[in-house]
Amino acid sequence: MDNLPRPGTPQEDLADRKSPALPPRQGLLTADLVALAQGGVSVILASCGAEGKPIAGIGVGARVDEAGTIRVFLTRQANLPLLKALEDGRAIAVTFSRARDHVSFQVKANGASILQACPDDTPEIARQSAVFRDELIGINLPKHVAEGFTTYDPGDLLAIEFTPEAAFVQTPGPGAGSPLSP
Repeated sequence: MDNLPRPGTPQEDLADRKSPALPPRQGLLTADLVALAQGGVSVILASCGAEGKPIAGIGVGARVDEAGTIRVFLTRQANLPLLKALEDGRAIAVTFSRARDHVSFQVKANGASILQACPDDTPEIARQSAVFRDELIGINLPKHVAEGFTTYDPGDLLAIEFTPEAAFVQTPGPGAGSPLSP
């Protein structure tokens, strides 16, 4: 693991965000954040139940359209409590985190729509899952563990769709949690 790149710091994430050299944004997200979200990363979802109890979920990939709307793909059976919270109109938070260096960001919205995954989503979900699996293997997780993290039933896939209202640095270190303002 000595040959792995040094993780970026939250301060570097914030400085990069202010760079005039960045490509145009897709809604709230810069092109680099869109690339990270669609790059085969860990996708962790969160909401809360009626009593405010936190609910976590796990995604298998994401797509961001030109307007910045995010579609997160997840399996129904593994995420039933989260889906119930979203059906009840609860807020959503999604964290995207790259395994090799822990570069991470989080987006939040007041709610999300639950949709069927489209047939044209399937190849992209498979690509992102394969990239994530290979990255986990690249940081020395045993192949069977990496495959366990990235295996999903294509027949059980759903999508949640939302437009992020806020984004935050989540890369570990001082400044994690800082808002990524446009």
